[in-house]
Amino acid sequence: MASKTIATLKYLILEYRFHFLCITLLLALLIYNYSETLVLEKKLVQINKELHMKQVIFERRQKAYDEKAKQQREKLERMIKEIDLQK
Repeated sequence: MASKTIATLKYLILEYRFHFLCITLLLALLIYNYSETLVLEKKLVQINKELHMKQVIFERRQKAYDEKAKQQREKLERMIKEIDLQK
């Protein structure tokens, strides 16, 4: 019984070896592409984190710049008022 099963398997392997080879190749490519996709997704997450940090830093700097510009405008307006009062 076992020898008959082995003989049948040998026949199937010889008969369909091209199909088995194609399926094996496709499975290997699928696994490779999946692992590459995971690597790219990790890189995407890292890039998004870096982009978010740069955005936060930019917003903080912009806010500080706007505040400083506002203070300078107020100071300039006070100086103009003082000059007008002295006239």
